Amino acid sequence: MKYTIVVKTLFGLEEILTDELSRIGITQVTKLRRAVQFEGSLSDIYNCNLHLRTALSVLVKVSIGSVSNENELYQYIKSIKWDEYFELSNTIAISVVSVSKQMTHSLFLEQKTKDAVVDYFRDKYGERPDVDVKNPDVKISIYQTDNSCSVYLDSSGKPLYFRGFNKEIGEASINECLAAGIIYISGWNKKDEFIDPMCGSGTFLSEAYMMACNIPSTMQRKGFSFKNWINFDSAIWEEILNKAQSQITETEASIFGFDINPEAVLLARNNMYKVDKNNSVRVTPADFFELNATSDSGIIVSNPPYGTRIRLDDSNEFYKRIGNKLKFGFQGYTAWIISSDLTAIKFIGMKPDKKLVLFNGQLECRLHKFSIYKGKKKDLYK
Repeated sequence: MKYTIVVKTLFGLEEILTDELSRIGITQVTKLRRAVQFEGSLSDIYNCNLHLRTALSVLVKVSIGSVSNENELYQYIKSIKWDEYFELSNTIAISVVSVSKQMTHSLFLEQKTKDAVVDYFRDKYGERPDVDVKNPDVKISIYQTDNSCSVYLDSSGKPLYFRGFNKEIGEASINECLAAGIIYISGWNKKDEFIDPMCGSGTFLSEAYMMACNIPSTMQRKGFSFKNWINFDSAIWEEILNKAQSQITETEASIFGFDINPEAVLLARNNMYKVDKNNSVRVTPADFFELNATSDSGIIVSNPPYGTRIRLDDSNEFYKRIGNKLKFGFQGYTAWIISSDLTAIKFIGMKPDKKLVLFNGQLECRLHKFSIYKGKKKDLYK
């Protein structure tokens, strides 16, 4: 059986997500805003949840119908045969995104949707499923336009940036999906030296290590909503897990994390231990401005502190110092710097090879690529 599958991602990562899908054999996709769509199987649903590092959630379309007001929404939702998808004993949660000019109150639409689902079960069985907004067994997602309603089941449950190894969060953490996307954008070959000089809780480090070892992003995660669906096929899921386990390898890549804050270093080390207690990532307490390259080339990926998350006395001067350290301490390297301080990042003092707009949660960010040449750039063309 084929399903219409929508995989959600962060703004700016649609192309990266499309590339990820192609690597697991899904090539016929339609790119949407912050999402991609394709026709796929149960196996594809499971593989997406396990392997896609830049995916936020994997939605499966249940139905689409003509709906233009709240009463029509209720009747339409109630007409769906919900007991073909999940059991009465499952807890549920509803989320609604509405771009309708008439139906603008998402919370009210969620209530109407919830009423319709529970009334379907009550009318048929004399009982109703319970609602659990924090940790539901089944998540129902609604997308409402002026005259149509699309109904999805969220196969992921919790967003997929919850990787499953109980990561401890630092003060200025970057979203795991965004971190993975930036590493993909950087073109890192999983062999060259990889450095995060202000690593915080180690998100870039853990994502880079899992990529280098071919560890699926949610390999340690136990909870997925698709396991609570009536059509869950445990044999297919076990086969996918076993195949993924057999493809995990060791890496020879040198992955380094540094941070001036000893507490952050301890946090990053603990997180890496949770990913793999035998991991080869080296996390060291050090001031970035006292570091120098130990190789002729490599890649630097960093999410420096910025004023909206960590107070800096002078952001512009701080970023100027970053630029000077890169220019004189890491010649031959390529640096990818992301920041939501859209003014301060300009003070790095080098012309970026590439600039991209990305979002870390609600924070608009810029990702800049800097090629740090040995000598003057113009000398390369003599």
